[in-house]
Amino acid sequence: MPATAVFVHGGWHDGWSWHLVRELLDTRGVPSVALDLPMTTLGADAAVLSAALAEVEGDAVVISHSWGGSVATLGAIGAPNVRHLIYLCATLTEAGQPTLSPARVPVAGRETMRSKVVIETETTTVIDPEASLAVFYPDVEPSLARQAAARLRPFQKTGYAVVETDAVAAWRTVPTTYVVCADDRMIHPDTQRDMAATAAAAGAEVLEWHSSHSPFLSHPDLVADLVADIALNTDADPG
Repeated sequence: MPATAVFVHGGWHDGWSWHLVRELLDTRGVPSVALDLPMTTLGADAAVLSAALAEVEGDAVVISHSWGGSVATLGAIGAPNVRHLIYLCATLTEAGQPTLSPARVPVAGRETMRSKVVIETETTTVIDPEASLAVFYPDVEPSLARQAAARLRPFQKTGYAVVETDAVAAWRTVPTTYVVCADDRMIHPDTQRDMAATAAAAGAEVLEWHSSHSPFLSHPDLVADLVADIALNTDADPG
């Protein structure tokens, strides 16, 4: 029986983000679940993932994007059925440590970065939908990109607060794959490479794709191929 793919979206997004990947997985007989996180606190988001994993019958593969990496790092701790973690241009931190990666200086061709797309309010951060087209979705089909931009939601600033824990990050105990998106304009590719190197030192596999920050929309086949390969061969993973 294939493992269930459990998808954890990034900040400002929702479970719809994964719909193209999930359709491809359906054709391969790989069951999937896409979470809708409240994006109020990291603890609340992690609890949603933990609860979803508890409801999965059999093995699970957790796929996280961007901010969702922090959720997976915490929410998958101790879940006995998680056989693999996949981080797609996602934040990879130690449990109980700050969730935001250090900023990189923008380089030529990547001038439109976080500061150009994120709007600060007193209690939330929101995304400029028009700017998101160039930052999140530059390689996504335009009408699909606009549909995605229209779905972006506010992210509570309380979500950035660290959750105090002495637990070991899930990626240190569960087989992990980190995917660097080399054309990302939101999380600098070199920042991703730094996080991937940390994961690799703990035994993770590292891949690099020529993709923007949204491979689930621009390259759903790559994501589906990776997830299906792991979900259909979980017996090969230790633990």
